[in-house]
Amino acid sequence: MLNKPLSNQPTKTPVLEVSGFSLKFSRTANVPNLVEDVSFAVNAGETLCIVGESGCGKSVTSLAMMGLLPSPPANIVAGKAMFDGRDLFKLSERELADIRGNRMSMIFQEPMTSLNPAFTIGHQIAECVQRHRGLKGAAARKEALEMLRLVRIPAPEKRLDAYPHELSGGMRQRVMIAMALANRPQLLIADEPTTALDVTIQAQVLLLVRNLQAETGTAMVLITHDLGVVAEVADHVAVMYAGRIVEYGSVDEIFDDPQHPYTIGLMGAIPSVGKREGALATIRGSVPSPEQMPRGCRFAPRCPLVEQRCIEQVPPDKMIDGSHRVACWVAPVEPVALYNEAAA
Repeated sequence: MLNKPLSNQPTKTPVLEVSGFSLKFSRTANVPNLVEDVSFAVNAGETLCIVGESGCGKSVTSLAMMGLLPSPPANIVAGKAMFDGRDLFKLSERELADIRGNRMSMIFQEPMTSLNPAFTIGHQIAECVQRHRGLKGAAARKEALEMLRLVRIPAPEKRLDAYPHELSGGMRQRVMIAMALANRPQLLIADEPTTALDVTIQAQVLLLVRNLQAETGTAMVLITHDLGVVAEVADHVAVMYAGRIVEYGSVDEIFDDPQHPYTIGLMGAIPSVGKREGALATIRGSVPSPEQMPRGCRFAPRCPLVEQRCIEQVPPDKMIDGSHRVACWVAPVEPVALYNEAAA
């Protein structure tokens, strides 16, 4: 399943290159892998969006890259995650601690549960630079203040001594971004960073992240289920379903010519402000449980184009064009016809 390096710029060395990553929350052999044969790559200054509905394995994949999954029960059964020439899956906890928050950072989905309520904002940002850059006292505090200015928090001198509960949701998320970028990481993983924000604040945070990324050249893996966010920030898109990446391509390739029936269904379900004929697409059924994953294509029970081989065999990945790949037996397909069928 899409087990080749997926960058469409092969002359570049990816900041992060994941290949054949499989994971389960059990050591029992006959339990299906929760994440199966996932591969992707992201270059400096680029954004890869991993998109899919809740429970598809997006967040679990991002936590595995950061070494934040408890083991047991999490069990990485295959694959590599190459970062600066080293496999993240083979590093010790001490080696990962030196990298996390330093050369690779993460913005979590809910800042109120990620920030420590017992410490001020300034203390928590200063702790990042103390741990990895050796700054102390006034120097660390000055750097924390500069980071608050960088993420455009109003009255940063005042907010430096504020506690998380004293800030709005948008400002707390900006603090999380400040902490993640404090040590100028090469890689930023953002797990649904705007889900809890209203639309106006969401747009501001996304613009902020893009501007900071352009300034620093940081590579970003953005985990989301929001196709509107994907359209705004992505360079490349990996569509994930039930633990597998089913389609990959540039943002233009995915939005202009979706090829996997699941991707087509997602696109057909996007509301439009303009004139639109027919109803929104509806994907029948529900995501399979981790204990009952289909043997072949995991989308087969819900697919309007299912064939017998889809049920029995894992589909190969096919090159469509450029960097566009799809894991589907029946691709290429005509998206418009499938939209109409799904909405009928």
